[in-house]
Amino acid sequence: MLAAMLTLMACGDAGFEYSSFHPNFTFHNDTHQNMALATAMDAMSTGVFCKISCQQRGGAYYFVCQNNRDLTSPPDVFNAGDLQLGSQNRLGMNNGLIVGYSAYGEGFMAYDAQCPDCFDYNALPVKSYPLEISFTGTATCNRCHRTFDMNTRGCGLTAYRASTSGAFGILHVY
Repeated sequence: MLAAMLTLMACGDAGFEYSSFHPNFTFHNDTHQNMALATAMDAMSTGVFCKISCQQRGGAYYFVCQNNRDLTSPPDVFNAGDLQLGSQNRLGMNNGLIVGYSAYGEGFMAYDAQCPDCFDYNALPVKSYPLEISFTGTATCNRCHRTFDMNTRGCGLTAYRASTSGAFGILHVY
């Protein structure tokens, strides 16, 4: 009980600081029409979060989006605009972002998809410790088993500034 109270006290406003790492990620859902991402970018769909990553297959790059309501959109191939953004379009520290509106009125949020306790950006070789997102809006690390509540500003998660112009608009994480 005492540990839970200390954790909650440590998660006050001081716990929600933006990372000095800047993904500078822009996604044009106005052209991609990705349904899994659209649910997380819709202000009326609070508590819905979407994990965005990138895959390479057959020389082409694809965006992969899966939300915490078990909706996975088919992989979206990078279009000419995505390719033009090039290295500016970084998906977090190691190929992953999580975005969505808090269920508790905290606004639109963006987090890195790597466990902040296990992942080390400066480690060689870089080892991935991706977070799994659940229906309830929590993100859990499979390695250390720590759980983060994304609805309450993701205390302890690596947070980024983000904006969206709506479900089928433009997402920018910076």
